[in-house]
Amino acid sequence: MSQPAQQHLDHVRTYLASAFDIPAGELTADRTFESLELDSIAQVEMFVTLSDHYGIHLDDSLANGEMTLRQTAELITEALEGIGRQRQDSDSAVPQG
Repeated sequence: MSQPAQQHLDHVRTYLASAFDIPAGELTADRTFESLELDSIAQVEMFVTLSDHYGIHLDDSLANGEMTLRQTAELITEALEGIGRQRQDSDSAVPQG
C-alpha cells in the first residue's frame, strides 16, 4: 500500500471509530463493512462524508458489504490521483504565450 493510501486508510479508521463507535483495534485494513456490521445506509453516509472531506466524488454505488477498508483507502487515493492528472492535463493544454 502506498504512503498516501496508508494515510487515507488511517483517516477512514479514525472516521469509522468516531462516527460509528467502533473500537480502533477492530479496524484492520482487510475488514469488510459487513464484518463491521455497517449497513448500506452507513456505507453511503461514509462515502458522502469522505467525498466532502477530500473534495472528490466517491461513487456510493461502489460501497458494498464486501468492500474492505483498504479498498476504500485505495479508491480515495485513485480519485485524488485522477484529479491531479486532470489538473496537469489542463495546465499543459493552456497556450503558452
